[in-house]
Amino acid sequence: MTEPVYLDLYADLHCPYAYLTAYRLRKLRDEYRKRNIVIEHRSLALEFVNERSTPRTILSEETPVLMLEEPDIPYQPWSRPDSEWPVTMWPAFEAVKCAARQSAALADELDWLLRYAFFAESKCISMRHVVLELAEAAGVDMRQFIADFDGGVTRRDVVDDAQRGWHELKVEGSPTFVLPSGEQYSYYALPKAKLDPKRNYRLTRVEPAPCAGDDCTALYLKLFDAALVNNA
Repeated sequence: MTEPVYLDLYADLHCPYAYLTAYRLRKLRDEYRKRNIVIEHRSLALEFVNERSTPRTILSEETPVLMLEEPDIPYQPWSRPDSEWPVTMWPAFEAVKCAARQSAALADELDWLLRYAFFAESKCISMRHVVLELAEAAGVDMRQFIADFDGGVTRRDVVDDAQRGWHELKVEGSPTFVLPSGEQYSYYALPKAKLDPKRNYRLTRVEPAPCAGDDCTALYLKLFDAALVNNA
């Protein structure tokens, strides 16, 4: 059997662009697994490079517009009290890395469940009990997961990913695919919402996506093929 090809995905867990990407990848799991491609989830923490939590105002402006790209994507505006809004994604990043210590498939599943919990269920995914509930739902070995998570054994991995993504690779933003060749694809098959920070991050315009529907699927398949070619 051939060795798997690793396609790095640098993304933040509460990034709506990355949520759209994760949703599309989930529908294409059979395709990339058939090609023996492993999606390697890299922790591109915005709070690391910005040195602050992402203002809720930004996500409130961006997310509803971006969700229009996939009408069936699970989503609702934040419906819980402001006091439950997660101001850090760090525990969630560490959780995905803990799952990855067990298998790439488990990391893939927990990554999705964390995003779903935030965007579709308004859950505070920075809370330990929420992370543990989602990890159990993902099917990890909970005894090992709790030992790793509470022991902080993946904290350095999260820092290393953020440093490499922002400072070494200098990716444009979340999400960015990095092929084995080093070639980067940021905001792949996505629109771009433009916000004005001088007006409390008011949405000013949206740059259309280069695709819609099946055309986006075709672009992802093209990306998978490029990963294989560049790995040859």
